[in-house]
Amino acid sequence: MNQNHSFESLFVKGLNARIHLITRGDKSGVPIIFLPGITSYSYSFIKVLNMMPEKYYKLSMDVRGRGLSDRPKEGYLLKDYTEDLLNVVNALVDNPVSPILVGHSMGARIAAAFGSQYPSLISGMVLIDPPINGPGQREVYPNPLSMFLKQKEAVDQGEMELFRSYFPSFTEEQVAERAEEYRNNSVQAIIESYESLLREPFQAYIKMLTTPTLLLAAEHGDTIRENELQVLKAINPSMEVERVKGVGHMVYKDAPEQTAGLIISFVEKLTNLNKEVSINDG
Repeated sequence: MNQNHSFESLFVKGLNARIHLITRGDKSGVPIIFLPGITSYSYSFIKVLNMMPEKYYKLSMDVRGRGLSDRPKEGYLLKDYTEDLLNVVNALVDNPVSPILVGHSMGARIAAAFGSQYPSLISGMVLIDPPINGPGQREVYPNPLSMFLKQKEAVDQGEMELFRSYFPSFTEEQVAERAEEYRNNSVQAIIESYESLLREPFQAYIKMLTTPTLLLAAEHGDTIRENELQVLKAINPSMEVERVKGVGHMVYKDAPEQTAGLIISFVEKLTNLNKEVSINDG
């Protein structure tokens, strides 16, 4: 993983975990908090982060069990992740603008859960291809837990040829990046988070959202089928929805320039809207 050392580390210690983030940009600018997926970590977003303007305060989070954040033996459910995110937002509370959340996959589910509970603490969110599994919804996730665990074991055992065989279309650089992600994930975090994906609600949180939200759904990867996308639109008509063509579940890696562009456009629209509201209130 190309770990750009121009990023600074930020540690936020809460009651139950110390969370690490990488940060860069204007600390008085719009804070944008990136939340990675189940087997990713802060540096997974490196390409998109490097494409974002320096006028923003960019923060990418090692959610618990990943990277340099604490790795408790248990506690990898949405309530645990949202508690950690609340602590991070608390650390940014003196910023003149409330943060914008950008979550991919599991990170998008964390963002939705947080936004539904603490709408006044954020300016908006971008949800990138969140799994739609949950009570009463699709029961099977496209990738089985055993796949993640086999790939994690191969990396931990140093069996890189075996690990390479799991990604036949990857370049050597992509294989190395994926391996580094697995090195930065704990097994227990993967297992318990996977159960969360299948058993915890998501649609209810989407229905509860009142903050501006952009949903980016991958065309490929079978994470969000068309009928499921229509349900999400119906339960929250104010949510912007875009089907990103030609990409799989790892939207921001398959199309980093397009992803960065969509995020920037959304952020600029929000900040301009907030300026108009401030002028009118004045």
